[in-house]
Amino acid sequence: MRRYDPRAAPAPLLLLTGMVSLQFGSAFAKTLFGQIGPTGATLLRLLFSAALLCLFSRPALRLLRTHWRLLLPYGAVFTVMQFSFYEATSRLPLGVVVTLEFSGPLLLAALTSRRALDRLWVLLAAAGLLVLGGTRGMDDPVGLAAALLTGAALTGYILLGARVGRAVPGGAGLALGLSVAAVLALPTAPVLGLPPLDVLTEPAVLAMALGVAVLTTVIPFSLEFAALRRLPPRVFAVLSTVEPVIAALVGLTLLDEHLSPLQWAAVLCVVAAAVGTGVGAAGAAKKGGTDPGVPSDLSLDPGTSSAPSDRTSPKQNGVHQT
Repeated sequence: MRRYDPRAAPAPLLLLTGMVSLQFGSAFAKTLFGQIGPTGATLLRLLFSAALLCLFSRPALRLLRTHWRLLLPYGAVFTVMQFSFYEATSRLPLGVVVTLEFSGPLLLAALTSRRALDRLWVLLAAAGLLVLGGTRGMDDPVGLAAALLTGAALTGYILLGARVGRAVPGGAGLALGLSVAAVLALPTAPVLGLPPLDVLTEPAVLAMALGVAVLTTVIPFSLEFAALRRLPPRVFAVLSTVEPVIAALVGLTLLDEHLSPLQWAAVLCVVAAAVGTGVGAAGAAKKGGTDPGVPSDLSLDPGTSSAPSDRTSPKQNGVHQT
């Protein structure tokens, strides 16, 4: 029997499977909130994800000593991003949170661009976000603030991740960054509120948290890394913009989170703006380099980002280096 090689599958299918896995993992994490809350789910996800990535990439500790000034803020931003994301998803539909999160780097990339067309994409995305924030069921200020904080943290994570990817070889940068995030989460989580230790360490809870870590870390990073080797950056960028729609569909299927027609329209506005910005950035890069008005670390073209996160492509920092 021939051994199955995931690289033999169509690259777009690998990428879409990775995004579905990520959102399924986020949906399963929400099912843990009733037992250990978003803070407990975040802590366990970080601990398991860091352990799994270190197991796969086996980073040298000397890299942490050498690059701690870079890895410390990198891990800190990731910690903020994860705590705020799970807090937001505990209060708002998954598709809404991912849309608001996705808007952070999208709007900053478009606003710093010199292309006139990108101003239209900014207006379209802003209109979608305003409509989304004003729709029924979106009257939770803490949830909205947490979702927007996630988007801001994601933007910082992408900027720092690009520097980490250049400084630390292979998957070591991501593994060490997640390890720092897990260490920082240990004193942070009790302040935000944790359940009793015996609840947090129940076998069923730990098994679920391990599954979430696999679905949101190992599977997406490995599949996206394999896909990026064969997909043109423009295609990768465009396909990646469907993630808010996938999140909304997963929320509907697994969590019975129904979005109104107006909310769906707002999500699609943000997706359309992301598609336009991504295609424009890839086109500019193809013609003669990255758009001079857009910092390369913020471009939606995955060919410019060096370290993956839940929303960035693992071009150099994937889980598997093949």
